[in-house]
Parts: sequence; structure tokens; C-alpha cells
Amino acid sequence: MTSNLRSALRSTLSWQFTGRFLRLSVPLVLVLAVVLWLIYRTQTAATLIVMEINEQQSIQLASQTIDAVFGVLRGDALYLAESSSLQQWLDTATQAARSHLHADFLAFVRHRRLYDQVRFLDGQGQEVVRVNWNDGRPEVIAREQLQTKQGRYYVRNTLVLNKGTVFLSAFDLNVENGVIEQPIKPTIRLSTPVFDSEGLKRGIVVLNYRGQRLLDRLRAIGENNPGGLWLLNEKSYWLLGPRPEVEWGFMYPDRETMRFDHEYGEAVWLSMLHGPQIGQRSNEQGLFTYRRIMPKKPQIASTESEDYAGGEQWIAVAHVPRATINASTAGQVRNLTIAFMVLTPLLVLLSGIITYHGMRRRQAEAKAQASEERYRGLLESAPDAIVIANSKGRVTMANAQTEKWFGYNRDDLIGQPIEKLVPDRFRAAHPAHRQNYLASPVVRPMGAGLELYGRRKDGSEFPVEISLSPLQTDQGVLVTSIIRDITARKHAEEAQEQTWMRYQKLVNNLPVGVYRNKPDQTGRFLEANQAMADILEAESIEQLLAYPFSELYCDPADRKTFIDTVMGQGHVHNHEVRLKTLRGREFHAALTAVMKKDVTDEIYFDGILEDVSERKEAERKIRQLNDGLRARSVALETINQELEAFSYSVSHDLRAPLRAIDGFSRTLLNEYTDRLDEKGRDRLCRVRAAAQRMANLIDDLLKLSRITRAELKRESVDLSQLAGEVIALLREDEPERTVRFSIQPGMIAHGDARLLRVVMDNLLGNAWKFTNHRAEAAIEVGCNPDETLTYFVRDNGAGFDMAYADKLFGAFQRLHDASEFSGTGIGLATVQRVIHKHGGRIWARSAVDQGAVFYFTLNEQKTNAKKDNTAGGRQPG
Repeated sequence: MTSNLRSALRSTLSWQFTGRFLRLSVPLVLVLAVVLWLIYRTQTAATLIVMEINEQQSIQLASQTIDAVFGVLRGDALYLAESSSLQQWLDTATQAARSHLHADFLAFVRHRRLYDQVRFLDGQGQEVVRVNWNDGRPEVIAREQLQTKQGRYYVRNTLVLNKGTVFLSAFDLNVENGVIEQPIKPTIRLSTPVFDSEGLKRGIVVLNYRGQRLLDRLRAIGENNPGGLWLLNEKSYWLLGPRPEVEWGFMYPDRETMRFDHEYGEAVWLSMLHGPQIGQRSNEQGLFTYRRIMPKKPQIASTESEDYAGGEQWIAVAHVPRATINASTAGQVRNLTIAFMVLTPLLVLLSGIITYHGMRRRQAEAKAQASEERYRGLLESAPDAIVIANSKGRVTMANAQTEKWFGYNRDDLIGQPIEKLVPDRFRAAHPAHRQNYLASPVVRPMGAGLELYGRRKDGSEFPVEISLSPLQTDQGVLVTSIIRDITARKHAEEAQEQTWMRYQKLVNNLPVGVYRNKPDQTGRFLEANQAMADILEAESIEQLLAYPFSELYCDPADRKTFIDTVMGQGHVHNHEVRLKTLRGREFHAALTAVMKKDVTDEIYFDGILEDVSERKEAERKIRQLNDGLRARSVALETINQELEAFSYSVSHDLRAPLRAIDGFSRTLLNEYTDRLDEKGRDRLCRVRAAAQRMANLIDDLLKLSRITRAELKRESVDLSQLAGEVIALLREDEPERTVRFSIQPGMIAHGDARLLRVVMDNLLGNAWKFTNHRAEAAIEVGCNPDETLTYFVRDNGAGFDMAYADKLFGAFQRLHDASEFSGTGIGLATVQRVIHKHGGRIWARSAVDQGAVFYFTLNEQKTNAKKDNTAGGRQPG
């Protein structure tokens, strides 16, 4: 019944909280959304207004810059037309006047730095004076290089002007000899008529203005804009454009279509050309701010019509792309979105807090009671004993663990002095300690560094740790004592102490010396085990600890080397030195040490000392044995040389009689055959055959001997190629035979090429020989790509009985009759010696009249010589 009531109460409170929360939070969130939307509208409009104003200011600055430049240009033209040096020359026409005129024009070009050329032309268009800028090195052009400009439009147009009027040419690129000058030189030509002192028109002054300076100033203004600043002529060509490759399109045939109206639309262009002189236009391509500029003021004449149709009317355009405008407002959208995302949870949280606190006031008393119960529950469930005492040292509260450990009933402790839990021997001094703590109460352990004990009701004691924590209340200071029974820890410490003693005993029983010392001048020992004292023949460990280690080195330089090595590397292993015992006996020692630092960063060595005198003696004996072995090797080499000489002697001395027997027998057969009967001729043939077999046997024995003594030279060997060469020789010897050969390509072995040729000669020669009686003979050479590469030679010849396989590789062993198959029985023995010399093995599988397969390896399992030999092989049988 109580549970159902509580559930119904919680449900009611939950619905009340939800309703109040929604009534407060939803309106606040809606108001926030409206406010942020209004802020967005205001900021977006303000951003666009600021952008429009900035663009208008850029256009205004560009217009003022152009006006200022042409004001200067007009002044310069009129100044030169009325200069005293020019008037003097017009009046006198002397050489001195001309020189003076040259100097004035040269100084003018050098200091103004605005003009590529300054010229004076007479009334017929002939250049009288010309000064070129010449890339910053102004020069006066010689008289013979001066040109006639009578047919140029600016000459004709200027000569008809009145005094004080300046003619302005089109803004274009300078052309020399019909070709646009490179690098390009944007040029504006200004000219004005010149009158002498009597008012007669005598010629014109022409200034070629370096228009790049004006374009650079306009480009600098545009660099401060979010978009770009352009200058167009009234034919929609860029004089200053977004990219160099679209500028001056009217000068280049391949750029005739690169115009503003082609890229941004004719509607935008016409609105700028025929609309108000200053204006702005916004569309999907961005914001366009423009101003039509007419650098020709009333003081500057032009042959163009007043409306400048086809003339030099310029339009300055500042363009902000739509993407830039959107990017400028995107930040505002992002910021307002973040603000909404941040403020909405805060408003929701605030609504929840207000609602929560409103309901919490109704639950305050119940919560306070529940908190009291939880607090007591925590006290009761704590694993340590908790005792709370007042400032007078009286117990006001104790938990169940206190009753369990001390044996008192809780009622027996409440109101009693805390000293009731203190052992009798400490009880008298405890009140004074308690008063000292109350004088400056802080959280701290009690009796730091001391062993504390608690007293049970039965008078027994147990070790404890106590932590004190003061709490200021209306009733005064309450001190909470958290008491922990550390009996188990004490037992563990005792067990650890026993373990340490066992460790010490183990170290002392080691057969090697264990020590710790300092690498100072004396190297005194800090610790050492009994074995260390025994090795150094000390009467006791104490005597050893008092003896300087530095005096135990036979050579003090050895100690310095040892210390330097440990200090440099941090450790050393089995460093051998000569030491002496405390009794003066010298011995060989091996030192192992590691450098360490104590808490004060002082260096010490932990090390092991081992008496290696017996091992050194054994090494001495081993050296003696090695010396004897080397002497025996020299003797064996001598024997091998003698055996080589013997082999040569056998080869030479035995071959001579055999050649004589064979030669005389052949002579008898050839020259006296008619005097011998059939039996005699048969006997001579047998003699010749026996001599030839004896010669072959000697040759095979010598080959076997040489292979045994030959030095192995490993290299990459193409076994496929070797097999092919051997087969070609066999075919040459018996071209009438028909044998089908199969050689696996790409068999690259790692071995001695000369010895492997011997293997192929014998194995393929045997296969050729034992397939002699086959009408369809077949021989196959290949390899099996196992973990250990296995090569094989397979034939379908006579084969042999596997019962005699153990005799197969013995010298002079034959499994077939010599009358049926020739041979000496040495070939396979030779092959086996070659294979064994390579560290491999050879074996065979066969059956009588079913062919044979000879397998061999070359100890190549650790090489990659035949990674790609994966086809054509079979597993050995």
C-alpha cells in the first residue's frame, strides 16, 4: 500500500514538473528565435551597406586618382610648351639654345619619371628634340635618328588646337614598327601646340605617359577590396582586369572576345554605359559598383564628340563576387546558429532550474530527513571505525564498525571520554594532545611517524591508523576520527621482512660476489655478500667493507678504464681485470656492473665479481690445442700437395704403358691382320678394349680425386642452360638417335658452375645411355619448388632394382652388365661428392625396366635463387 502511494506521488510530481517546465521554457525559446532572426536581418543589411559604401569609396578614390594624374599631365604639357629654353630656341635657333633645350628636356624626364618619351615636333611633324626614358636611363636621341611624324593622327589633331589646349590620345599599348613592344608599355599621349614670342604656331610638344604607373595605383586600391577594381574602355575591353590575359583585348586579335559584356552579360554593361554616371548593381554574379570617368576636362581637347562615342570614356568597376558576399554573411549565420544552440540549452536549463527549485521547496523537509538517514547509512556501512567527539573529548556518535572492533555497545560509548578507547599507557598524555589539536584543528593523520594502538573492551590492543577531521558546527568543533585496523598490514610487513631476510640469505649463498660501491678515489664498498668476502679472502664482511676496493687492482689503469666504461655506457658486462685478494694473491676476475643514483643523485655501482682464473686456464689450454690443430692443418695441406703430385704421377706413369699397349695392339691389327687367325685377332681386340677401359678408369679416378680437393666457388648458375649444352653434345655424338627432351626453363641455382656441369654431364649421360634400347626415349630435367629446392633428372630407360640402391653411389659399383651398358662405375660417386660438397644430398627412385629418377638438392632453402621456378616439377617419389 505504501509503495503504491509513493509511486502515485512520484507520478504526480513528475507531471507537475513537466507542465510548469514547458509553460516556462517554450515561450523563452520562441522569443530567443525571433530576436536572433531580427539580429540576422539587421546584421546582413548592415554588412551589405558597409560593403556598398566601401566599394563606392574605392571607385571614388580611383576617380580622384585618375583626375589627379591627368591634372599633373596637363600641367606638364603646358609647362614644356611654354618653357624658356624652348622659347629661346624658337627665337634664336642656335646650337647653344638647342643644347640648353636638350638639357631641360633631359632633366624633366629624369626627375618626373612619368614619361617614356618627351618630344618637340616642328610644324611639319619633324622631331626636333626627343628624350627617351630608356628604362630609367634617360637619353637624348641623336639628330640623325629623329623621325618625321607628319602622318600621325595626334600631330594633325594637335596642330589645329589653340594655345593652352591639350590633346589626349587613346589609352593603348606602345607599338614599334607595327609590333606591340615587349614587355608591354601601356601609353597615353598628350600633346599641345607651341607658339613663339610673336604668337606664331611653331610646332607641338608630345608626352608619352607611362600608363602602367596609373594602372599600378588603381591595382593597389583594388587590393584592399574584397573583390577587385577594374578599368574598362567604352568598348567593354579591360584596361585593368581580373587577369592579365584578358587585358588589352582590342590590341590582340586572339583576345577580341575577351570583353566585360561577354563574361558578365550585356545588360550589366549597358546599365553602366548608359545609366547614371555613378551607380551600383547587384545580381547573381555579385555586386557591381561603377563610375564613368572622363579624363578629358574642358581644358583638354579631343577630336571625339562631346558624348565620347568611340572616344576615351573610361569606366571604373569594383566587383564583389556573390560567393564573397555569401561568405561574409555565412559567418553571421554560423555565429547566430551557435548562439541559438548555446542559449537554447541555457534557457531550457534555466527553466528547469527555476521549476526544479520551485518544487524542491516543497520537498525540502523530506529531503533533509532522507539525507540524515543516508548519512547515518554511510557511517554504518563504512569499512573503518568512525568516532565523532566534541570539543570536550566526549563521544557523540560511533558507527557499527566501532562496536565490532572495540567490543563496546554504542550506548556504552556515547557521552564517554574518547580516552576510553586509548591504551592505559597512553591515556594520561592524551588529553594534552587533544587540546593541542583543538588549538589549530586541520585535517591530518594522528601521531604521524608513531605506532598507534587501540584498546578493546577486554583490555587487548591492536595496531591502528587514525585520521582526524574537524567540523565547525553551531554546537562547537566536532572532531571526526576515522580509525583503521592495520593488523593485517602489520602481518604483511612482517612477512615482507621475512622475505627480505630470505633474499639476503639467497644473495649471501650465491657462488659469485655481489657488491655495491662508490666510484670515488677509494671505491669503498657499501654492501657485499659472503661470497665477495670469500673471493677476496677477507676474514669478514666488515673487514671487506672497511678495505678500499681501489687497492685490490693489480694495475690502477684497469680500475680507471672500468670506471670510465661504466660511467660512459651506464653498465658493463664481464669486464676482465687482474685483482688481488686482501692476502695479496693475484687472480683473474670478471666484473659486471651497472651505474645507479640514490635519492641525493649520488652515483654508486651495483655489481657482480666472479673469479675466472679456472676459465682463463682452460682458455690457455684451448689456445694450445688450436695451435696444435693449425700445425696439423699445415701437415694435412702438405699431404694434399703430395697426393696431388701422386695423382699426376699416376696419370702420367700409368697412361704411358696403356698407350703403348693400345698402340702396338692397333698396329698388329692393322699391319699383321692377314697373318693372324680369327682367334688371334679376337685376343688383340680384347687387349685393346681392356687398355681403353683402364684409361677411362684412370680418368674417372682422377676426376673424383680433383672434385674432392676442389675449392667451392658459389655463384648463380643457369641449370636449364647447362642441361641444354650437355644434351646438344649428346645429340652430336649420336645424331641417329631419337630422344624427346624436356627442360624446365629458368632454373637458377646457387653453386659452383664447373662442378654442377660435372653433375649434369654424368646424370644426363647416364639417362642417354640407359635409354639406348628404347624406341621412344624420353629425358626430363626440372625442379620441385619445395621449402628446400629439389632438382631431378627423369628417364624412361632400363631402370634398376631398388634393393641395390645402397650400392648406387659407391665407386666401381655397377648394377648392369658392362657388355650391355658401358661405364666405369665412377660417375655417380663423382656426382654424390659434388652434391655433398654443396651441402646437399642425392637419391634415386626406380624400378626395373620402368626408368629412373635422380633427385638432388644444393642446400638452397635460405636463398631466393629460384623464387619463380614453380612450374613443371614433380614431388620426389
